[in-house]
Amino acid sequence: MILALNRNRKWIFVFLIAAAAILLRLYAIDRLPPGLFGDEAVEGLDALDVLAGNWAIWFHAHLGREPMFVYLVALSYGALGVTPLATRLPAILAGLLTLPAAFWCVREWALAMLAPGRATRLALLTTALLAISFWHIQMTRDAHRDTLLPLVEAIGYAFLWRALRTRSVRSFVAAGAILGLAVYTYSPGRFVGIFVAVFFAVELGIQGVKRIIAGRAANPAASTPPGPAVVRLSNALLRFEAPALQWRGPAAAAAAALVVMLPLGIYFAQNPGQFSRRFASVSIFDFDAPLQALASSVTGNLGQFVVPGAGYESTHYNLPGKPVFDLLIAPWFLLGLAIAFARLRQPAYRFLILWFVLMATPAFLTADMIPKGVRVLGVVPGVFVFPALAMDFVLTRFHATSPRRRAAIGLVALSFVGSAVWTTYDYFWSWANLPDLPLAFDSDMVEISDYVNRQPGDQPIFVSTEVYRHPTFMLLGKHVPTSQYFDRSTRVREFDARTSIVTNAAEPNAIDLFVRDYKPPAEWLARVAPQASLIQSGTYFSAYRFGAPAAPQHPLDGSFNPFLKLVGYSRYDDDPSGIVLDWQVAQLPDDRVDMQAVLSLLDARGNVVTQGKHSFGVQPMEWAAGDVIVEWYDTDLPAAASQFTIQLTRGTDAWQSAGIAFK
Repeated sequence: MILALNRNRKWIFVFLIAAAAILLRLYAIDRLPPGLFGDEAVEGLDALDVLAGNWAIWFHAHLGREPMFVYLVALSYGALGVTPLATRLPAILAGLLTLPAAFWCVREWALAMLAPGRATRLALLTTALLAISFWHIQMTRDAHRDTLLPLVEAIGYAFLWRALRTRSVRSFVAAGAILGLAVYTYSPGRFVGIFVAVFFAVELGIQGVKRIIAGRAANPAASTPPGPAVVRLSNALLRFEAPALQWRGPAAAAAAALVVMLPLGIYFAQNPGQFSRRFASVSIFDFDAPLQALASSVTGNLGQFVVPGAGYESTHYNLPGKPVFDLLIAPWFLLGLAIAFARLRQPAYRFLILWFVLMATPAFLTADMIPKGVRVLGVVPGVFVFPALAMDFVLTRFHATSPRRRAAIGLVALSFVGSAVWTTYDYFWSWANLPDLPLAFDSDMVEISDYVNRQPGDQPIFVSTEVYRHPTFMLLGKHVPTSQYFDRSTRVREFDARTSIVTNAAEPNAIDLFVRDYKPPAEWLARVAPQASLIQSGTYFSAYRFGAPAAPQHPLDGSFNPFLKLVGYSRYDDDPSGIVLDWQVAQLPDDRVDMQAVLSLLDARGNVVTQGKHSFGVQPMEWAAGDVIVEWYDTDLPAAASQFTIQLTRGTDAWQSAGIAFK
């Protein structure tokens, strides 16, 4: 079915590829992946910043990120609203568009050495392999900017090979302009220009050496006769093919690329630290033995392509350990790699090998996680040409009527069908049913965001969760642009309910959300908020109304700190024993420096009996004037303790209370 490639059969194959690609990338997209991972949410926060009017060319969150994906997410939000699916939509579309772009790219590349019919077949085989690739499916169902890089590369390289074949300056310009966009997609996109420059340098070098050798051969009397080794090298180089390159085409491509890259280049020239900030945090050169780190990185990142169990371990990007090519495709990949090296005398194969090596280099040069499947995504779609080459090679070995030809067709078909089934099972069953998957994708944050969004706009809400200002909650629950990420909280505020509660007389009907285990122990909740009532619970949260807090056993007027006033304390000797401190916010600080506290229990002579240091249970950026913050300390109360002191610290400022009688 895939080999004769008459018109009807070709379109049947195209339909099957398209159907597989669409189904594998869109089926159950409303629930797989679940939730919205925090890294995905950061793209959305920056998109909200764009919609708020902050048109940046570089985004600083998470060590700095390229802008193209952010602007596409902003367009998606403008059309569909702020949802997980809208956040992922640009990646989904990029993944789907990469398939026809890959077909075009591979066909243009193959036409440099193959007849049109065979070039079309090779392109279809490559596209089919990409369509059923677990790796590409997984990557393009998530909201990550790296998914744009293969799309830009495929289109740019298609124009480049058309330009090399037709010598069209317009095609060279189009190739340069599109490939220049790679720097706006993902940081490994910077290697696209290096790769193309190295390819042209190699081809021009081969072309120049061949001219020199030919010139000496035409005029042997004008030069010293070469030795045997030089003769052998010359003969080897003469067998290398080189495209008839002229300077105008590559120069036009380079000029177009530089014009497109210029705005970001100017930004990096003005902010050089941003250019290397991300790489510097993960570089092999930060290790004591960089060569050893490089060897480990190269081995691990190459192994992820074919070695079972050696694939990317991140649940967000892979079924942990699954290689890029399963056991049905890996042999084809290895055979195709060998074929490409055997045909290295042809420029197209040198291009393919250089593409693989240089676009995998960003992963080779980093060692924060080995392997790192995200950082080698720039090898797509070229890496899928290798198994397609092997399939094409096997299919062309036999006559059309030969039984071996039918066996070869069956083997290729079995590889495709088996791999497609394997991918489907691994994604929609094995990966989808990983026990930790929902929380890995922050489904708890999505759930409480949905709850918060269902409340009236004037409903005060307090949230206790593991991560302070989690990106997913800030995006979906608070709709906060990145530039406002650290502004003072208003309607929805956060605290640590494991050690404190917050109330305010101006907000008697506030709702308190406890996410998973980030809630007060039942005994302490009964002590500090005796009127607390459960109003709703979900898979990952419980919602309460506290009412008025319990009055402190011993009222105080401890005004030793300009921001907080100690208005009382309570002592509990029964199990669990401890002390409760009641604070009232007197003044709001104008920065976001956290407050640290040291509680010291003293004997009658002022000697420390026991002491504990902790972060204040409510961040200063979450305070509001009039708040009553109730903190408890689950600790043994020694009989010798007759007084206590509190020390509060913010940055370089510290305030110490006088001794307070401990009754």
